[in-house]
Order: sequence, then C-alpha cells, then structure tokens
Amino acid sequence: MARNGSIEVGVEPKGADSVLAFSIGPHPVNVGGLVPLGNVLDWERSGLNPWFNTEFEAAELDWLVPLLVRLHAGEDVSDEIKSAYQERHGKPPEMMR
Repeated sequence: MARNGSIEVGVEPKGADSVLAFSIGPHPVNVGGLVPLGNVLDWERSGLNPWFNTEFEAAELDWLVPLLVRLHAGEDVSDEIKSAYQERHGKPPEMMR
C-alpha cells in the first residue's frame, strides 16, 4: 500500500483482527513480517505504538494512524484508506488479491 524508498506497508482490513505487512529494504534482501493491528497501535488504541515510529515516519504514514485506530474499533475504513492514499500519491494503492 505505502511505498517510500525501501519501506512498504500493507493493510489487510479486518477490524480489530486486521494485519499490517511490513517490508524493509530492497526486495532481494528485504526483511519484514506480519503484525496484528493491535500491536501497531499504542496501549490505549488511540495512536501509534512508539515501536513503529521509525517505519511510519520513513514511509510518511502519519495520515494512516487515525484510520487504523478507527479500523481497530470496528469501522469499515477501507475506502477511506484507498482514497487518502490516492490523494497523496496521485494513483490508487497497489492491491494484492
């Protein structure tokens, strides 16, 4: 979904069960993993867990955090995520099926 330099972040929107995929580094040697949304958010579920500040800052994803908070609360924000991405990048996000 979000790609900036050597960091990519994807979202599988499933409410509180959502998962974020992180890929860091050039593809032949990248590292990454899948992280439950609840771990990406802070303890109060009102903002970003500080452990993920570096990745979100590098990928310029500050706009995504409020949407992730709402997603965790059960709101369907999939279309808002796509629209916000397109507004910032001039094209829709890449989608994996």
